Amino acid sequence: MIDLAELRNWLFKGLSVESKLDDLEAEGVSVRAATDPAALQRVMSLDEFSSTIRRAAMHTLPAFLAFFCLENAVREIVVQRLAENHGADWWEKAAPRAVKDKVTQRRDKEGKNRWHVQRGANEIYYTDFGDLLLLIQGQWTDFEDLFPDQHWIANRLNDLEASRNIIAHSNQLDEREIDRVKMYLQDWIRQVG
Repeated sequence: MIDLAELRNWLFKGLSVESKLDDLEAEGVSVRAATDPAALQRVMSLDEFSSTIRRAAMHTLPAFLAFFCLENAVREIVVQRLAENHGADWWEKAAPRAVKDKVTQRRDKEGKNRWHVQRGANEIYYTDFGDLLLLIQGQWTDFEDLFPDQHWIANRLNDLEASRNIIAHSNQLDEREIDRVKMYLQDWIRQVG
């Protein structure tokens, strides 16, 4: 015989766990995505696309997430270091003229579409991935304690940029490239923290 109170308690606990898992996923903690292809569909339905496109998206998703995190982590370090060493107006003092000009043009162009969300409040969000390396190299003394040498950071970011551009233009990386991205991300985390 089924004890209704026990069943109700079991069901409530199950719903509570699902709610907590949903909360974790909303915070960016992947708890089901690797084993549950529908996890992404809870965020945004992809039902209208072919299975080929959905499969490619799921294959590409981990690399896209890795690049999103890495690129923004590099931005954070650049802003943090340059603001600490050059003040709040570090952009004017420390950014190379070519990067400033590109960012100004990009902001002006995007500013004409006031209906569209802006990339970010600061100039750093208008830079290209390669510009971040220029910022680091241009103010090397602000970063030299983080990296073994300029060659190390240049190699990693240049190699990653090639893979990043493939992902950013909605293409897939093969397993060899994904392995390289994983290795470089591990290098970054070990080096920078």
